[in-house]
Amino acid sequence: MMTSENLKIIPNFLEFYTFNELYNQFNSPNFPWFWTQSPGEQEQYVNLLYFDHQFSSAMNPTINRCLMAATNKLEVIAILRVKLNATCRNAPEQEWHTDWQISTPSKTCVLYLNDNDGYTEFETGEKVMSQTNTAVIFDTNLKHRGVPATNVDRRMVLNISYFEK
Repeated sequence: MMTSENLKIIPNFLEFYTFNELYNQFNSPNFPWFWTQSPGEQEQYVNLLYFDHQFSSAMNPTINRCLMAATNKLEVIAILRVKLNATCRNAPEQEWHTDWQISTPSKTCVLYLNDNDGYTEFETGEKVMSQTNTAVIFDTNLKHRGVPATNVDRRMVLNISYFEK
């Protein structure tokens, strides 16, 4: 595990079997992806697995079990949002953004689902490369952006925003 003032980076975040189960669920031809074209995150497919106290229809027992393993490891007491992103090769860089602007301290965990040359860049100048099963944890109000990959068809990340113990 590596830490800086703003970031905690954890390689091999999930157990091998759990990570593979999760990855296989998200890569299934039956998994629903939604094309958003939202401002600041162009050319990105998403699935909002959990938001506003509701689970997506994509949730199933396998995904639920794998997400429970992740949230237990993060010592989550309440989830704000769980969002899955798949950004197309050579898409525009995201705009700088924060995941939440709330007064209560909260965290974001970005779990990288595939190896590629894309990365998460922070306004502080720090960069975290997309490496399979690596997590980066930071305050939700820290400005950052996703930088797309050029060497794979899509850069995939799981974004969990939460309150910690």
